Amino acid sequence: MHRRYFTRLRFAFLTGSILSLLAALFCMQQFARGVLNDTIQIEAPAKVSHRILFISSYDPLYFTYEFQRKGIESGLYPSATEYDVVYMDTKNYGTPKDIQAFHDFLKKRLSETKRRYEAVLIGDDAALEFALMYQKELFPEMPIVFFGINNLELAVKAAQNPYITGFYEQNYLKQTLDLTMRLFPEIKHFVGLHDRSVAGIADYEIFSLFPEQYPDFKFTTIDVSKMTQSQMLNTLEHLSDDSILIYMTCYSDVWGNNYSIRDRTRAIAEHTKRPIVRNYVCVDNIKLLGGIYMDFEVQCNMAARLVIDILNGRKVASIPLHLETPPRVTINYQLMKDYRLDFSKLPPETVFYNKPVTFLSHYGPILPSISLLVLALLMLLAMTYTVSLSRKATERELRESHEELERSHQELEKSHEELRYQAENDESLGILNRRAATEHLNRMLSPADVYSIIMVDIDSFKELNESFGHQVADSILEYMTAVFRRMSTNWLLARYGGDEFLLMLPGEQLSPAHPLIERLMDNIRAPIPLGDESINITASIGISVSDGETTPEQHIHNAESAMYEAKNHGKNGAALYDEELKAKSREELQIKAKLQEAFENDGFYMLFQPQISSQTKKVVGYEALVRMKEPGMYPGAFIPVAEKNGWIWRIGRITTELVIKQLAQWKQQGHELHPVSVNFSSNQLNDHGYVDFVISLLKTYDVPPEYLEIEITEGLFLEKSALADKIFNRFKEIGIRLLMDDFGTGYSSLGYLSYIPVDVIKLDKTLVDTYLVTGKDFFIRDVIQMMHDLGKEMIIEGVEYEWQFLRLRDFGADTIQGYYFSKPIPPEAAISFTVAG
Repeated sequence: MHRRYFTRLRFAFLTGSILSLLAALFCMQQFARGVLNDTIQIEAPAKVSHRILFISSYDPLYFTYEFQRKGIESGLYPSATEYDVVYMDTKNYGTPKDIQAFHDFLKKRLSETKRRYEAVLIGDDAALEFALMYQKELFPEMPIVFFGINNLELAVKAAQNPYITGFYEQNYLKQTLDLTMRLFPEIKHFVGLHDRSVAGIADYEIFSLFPEQYPDFKFTTIDVSKMTQSQMLNTLEHLSDDSILIYMTCYSDVWGNNYSIRDRTRAIAEHTKRPIVRNYVCVDNIKLLGGIYMDFEVQCNMAARLVIDILNGRKVASIPLHLETPPRVTINYQLMKDYRLDFSKLPPETVFYNKPVTFLSHYGPILPSISLLVLALLMLLAMTYTVSLSRKATERELRESHEELERSHQELEKSHEELRYQAENDESLGILNRRAATEHLNRMLSPADVYSIIMVDIDSFKELNESFGHQVADSILEYMTAVFRRMSTNWLLARYGGDEFLLMLPGEQLSPAHPLIERLMDNIRAPIPLGDESINITASIGISVSDGETTPEQHIHNAESAMYEAKNHGKNGAALYDEELKAKSREELQIKAKLQEAFENDGFYMLFQPQISSQTKKVVGYEALVRMKEPGMYPGAFIPVAEKNGWIWRIGRITTELVIKQLAQWKQQGHELHPVSVNFSSNQLNDHGYVDFVISLLKTYDVPPEYLEIEITEGLFLEKSALADKIFNRFKEIGIRLLMDDFGTGYSSLGYLSYIPVDVIKLDKTLVDTYLVTGKDFFIRDVIQMMHDLGKEMIIEGVEYEWQFLRLRDFGADTIQGYYFSKPIPPEAAISFTVAG
């Protein structure tokens, strides 16, 4: 009776536990879906219907650019519209000469590119002035939409053009002041910080109206463009105790230096104790109270969607100038607390930052899941307790069933034997596994014993698995096991790996030519029956024979090395671990030692092979090639060893730093710079800090990122791993071009070239040697043309003869690299290299 009761109780607890667990999983799924929706990014359209040009007044590191990019992409990508962007960088290059240089660059690009733009997006005042100046020349009758314009007069003037419309960047300075007055009713003195930029002047003009609008308050301005950085900071340190600082546009000083928003904000916040408000983005600085500003992302999204409307037929002339964009209110939560301000005076749409994370706010979304999991656990514990009660009730019955207990004991012993067998044997093949075989050989063999260790690896087993499926692959392994068993009388047989078998033959000193090895190879090559069909396989065999000194475990490793040697010699054969292989191992150890010494003692240097324009025969770039200072240590010897031992990331960092240092030296010496490419190995993907390392070097040595290029092999692009994509995108974000090296040596497909983030294709020398001959050279010509149609540049490697150069030039190749012009040469020769004649 009690058994039935406890069974029902256990069932109830188990059911409740399962239901609680399922409910917890559902809640966690909903939570994860919400997190994913918050972090997902809009991807560029796979199929492009329209393409537009975006001209930015600044560079991609300017504080508003990331908001602009997100707004533009969220507005364009859903309509299958892609955009290209060019940066004027007027903060650093704003002179008339710079503007003319940008005009020449853009004009050349528009005339040479295969892409045709249907509209132009303009970001900020400088780009709009440029567009107005050169509209008829560069963008005749092309719709132009602008945004982020501080100069209202300029925006009104541009909107009068029948092909131009856009959005004025509304200044929320007055709204920020009104909010500040509500929060600090006792403060009567406001100090405005500005410069003489377009936005700074706009801020100043609005601020200068405040004394008339608010006669009971005092307003003072500080023009930072008339001060040095130290003078500005000294002024801030002496602000009166009854004042509030309104931090407007002020990124320059009297010497014409431009400061980033983060650097200027940090300096301002560290040199005043007065509250700081701002009518622009506050970059989450913990000492800024916040303010009201125009939402750049929203305005850029509106501008992008307006472009889509125009491309769909809406007339530009009918679209009025947009004067208002929804504002964004951001407030420092902790400073509100510190200043003891009234939160009720804030607008309901206020977004807080620097807000302490409470237990509920941090864990609230997952508390339901945790509660349900705890409930499930409690029910399991209750069920366990019920089991315990039931066990106590049945102990009396168990004591009375001695026979049953004995039977259970025997079954337990049998179970232990089965577990021991499973631990030592391969479950699918019924032979010893790797661990058990190694322990067995170490235990049973002594140095005086005569034996041979054989390692057998099925050739191309991965391809067999992928072609015929796991079931056929398992059948092949079972067939091989049967072959070995038929041949053996007293052999030890084990499965060493997925498709590797380990054999120990006592009393034998075998060689590749031994009849037993030949018979073993014949049996492996024999057709394997698979139903009504058969399949042929081959294997690579490694042999290591006892020598009275080496341990059995080392013989296993030696046989494995010999097996890999057999694979390297074409597979389908056998190799003996002999003195030659020992010497090869010793040579590898010597190379490892030289590499370690080079790492510690600056043992590397760089050579540079010039890359020549096919049309002008002038140097347009270089490929950097690493060398060791140690005599006799050539790349073909030390690179494979570095790859094998996981050191290639160190060489990658060393070569990158040497190249950037050399670029900085050339720049300091006044030489004209050209891009230099460095090679990036697939094994460097695990160097997660490499991109940050490159950014730090470029900043330290003051080298623009466009002079560093990264060469990546074709196979690494084809893998399309998330880690590789992340690294490639980061390179592109900082302005480093990507080159595909060895194109044509891997699984080349023109299809993937349209979406991978590569700028330049390097055609491998093997294709030049094979196809740049009479009757086949049309292939090279077509590849070059197709690359140009895809918007890619072409570098042809391995050009050694004048006729090759002339033919490639006729085919439209962009750049030539090879011994016809120059071998890799030292930096002092490379920077002064010119083509004779």
